[in-house]
Amino acid sequence: MKRFLVFTLILSFPVFGFTPGKWSYKDQFVLHKGKKGPSKEIVRNSEGTVIYVAEYLYDDDGHLVQEKYSDKEGNSDGKTIFKYVDGLITSEEVYGQNDVLLEKKDFAYKGRNLKKVVVKDATGKVQIQYSLETDKDGNIVAGEGKNSEFNDIDSFKFIQDPKRPNVQIQLLLDDKKKKQGEIHYKYDSKGSLVEREFFQGEFHRVNKFKYRADGSLESYSFHVKQGDSWMIEKTHFLVYDESPRGRVSKID
Repeated sequence: MKRFLVFTLILSFPVFGFTPGKWSYKDQFVLHKGKKGPSKEIVRNSEGTVIYVAEYLYDDDGHLVQEKYSDKEGNSDGKTIFKYVDGLITSEEVYGQNDVLLEKKDFAYKGRNLKKVVVKDATGKVQIQYSLETDKDGNIVAGEGKNSEFNDIDSFKFIQDPKRPNVQIQLLLDDKKKKQGEIHYKYDSKGSLVEREFFQGEFHRVNKFKYRADGSLESYSFHVKQGDSWMIEKTHFLVYDESPRGRVSKID
C-alpha cells in the first residue's frame, strides 16, 4: 500500500522549526536556537492510564539533544539522539531497545536555511528524501518527499485561510498535485497554536493544546471523530524542571 508522506509544519515558523514526516511541539527545541523545553512527557489514554513516558535532555543553548522512552511498565523503549553543528541540527538518530539503530535523518542547508532532509534505515539505505522551498525570510512554504520504496512523490504547500485570518492551511498533495488531505492550524490572539485539525477522506482528527498562565505548553490531546461523536484517544502532559517557555507560536 502506498504510504502518504504527511508533512506537518507551520508556515510562519522559520525553517529551524521543522521535522519532516511528523509534527511535534519539540521541533522548536531541536531546530530553534535557545529555549529549553520540558524535562518529561507523560502520555495517558482516555481512561487516564499511563501508556508511555519520555524524558528529555538539552544542551547549554536549549537544544534538545536526547529523548529517552519507557513503556507503561517503566521498561526502556529506546531513544533519539540529536546532533548539531554551529547551532544547526545535522542528524537525528532513532534507537530501539538495546540501543539498536532503527533510523537516521540527515539535514542539509543552503546558508542557514534548511533545504533537504534524507531519511535512512539502519543499514544506511535511503528511504525518503525531502526537498523544501523557503521564502525570502527563510520560512518553509512548500516541499516534496520522494519515497524510495514506492518511487512516488508527495508534496505540500501552505495557504492562508481566506475567511479566517488566524488559520493557516497545509495542503497535502499526491504526485499529480491532487489534494489528498489538509491540516488546519488555528491560533489564538496571543499567537499560540490552540488547534491542529487534520482531514483526509473520511478521517477527521483534532489535536488540542492547553497552556499555563506563563504561556508554556501544559498538555495536548488527540481526538478522533467517530460518526457524529468525538472521542479522545490520548493526552500528553508536560513536566518542567524550571519555568521555560514552551509555547507553540508563530514567532518561535
